Amino acid sequence: MSARKKKIKRRKHIVQEYAEAILFAFVVAFLIKNYIFQNFKIPSSSMESTMLIGDYLYGDRLKYYFTEPGREDLVIFQYPADPPEPGLPSFEDPDPKVTRKDYALLIKPIYWDKVNNKFIWHQKKNVVKRVIGVAGDTLEILNKQVFINGQLFDRGYEQYIDPRIITRTEGNLRWGNEFMGSRDNFGPVVVPEGKYFVMGDNRDVSADSRYWGFLDRQDITGSPLFIFFSYGKPPLKDIRDYIFEQRGMLQVKSSIRWKRILKFY
Repeated sequence: MSARKKKIKRRKHIVQEYAEAILFAFVVAFLIKNYIFQNFKIPSSSMESTMLIGDYLYGDRLKYYFTEPGREDLVIFQYPADPPEPGLPSFEDPDPKVTRKDYALLIKPIYWDKVNNKFIWHQKKNVVKRVIGVAGDTLEILNKQVFINGQLFDRGYEQYIDPRIITRTEGNLRWGNEFMGSRDNFGPVVVPEGKYFVMGDNRDVSADSRYWGFLDRQDITGSPLFIFFSYGKPPLKDIRDYIFEQRGMLQVKSSIRWKRILKFY
């Protein structure tokens, strides 16, 4: 009588099981965050009243894998005015106190801050604007009004909180060495292939293509999908209140904005 050999299944050690579960969860979360969804918080009033400070959004990363952004689309993108690496000049900080040589690249986006002896995470921030001009369009702004290919482009979501008109010679907006005009009188410019002209809906306080130039297609990472939570102050409708709020001279109570939760775009 021959004995039947039984296969003995070796049970994994509990530490190995936990490690594999954590690794699997990390890989799934990485794939979802980088290729399917992204979540972030609206930090500024540049898109009011379409989007408010304190809106928490889910963004759809898949949309522009299958289609191209169109005029009036809301797009999420990596802010072109941010430096690609820490310590480099930027739109907001043209003369940084700490330079690139003070940082050591470990694995992007992780750097070692040699001055403060700590790790830092450096990536361009994600922002939302609206596509106004697409490739081939001639765009011009005259006394705040936008014209596309000679036709007035007025859709009703535009917001202006500053009654002043800044003339073409005031403000001195430049792309590099090229003079482009002012906040309220700009262009004309022709949008090149692979580029977009984007603007915030809150036109008087939005840092957009008027200031830093055309948006590259490759910088667009997705489109807003829906608001999953919203907490903040009511939107400001007057430039004086905006300035006072920026200086900390205006205190407005924040609250949960229940009606904005699960608002889809």
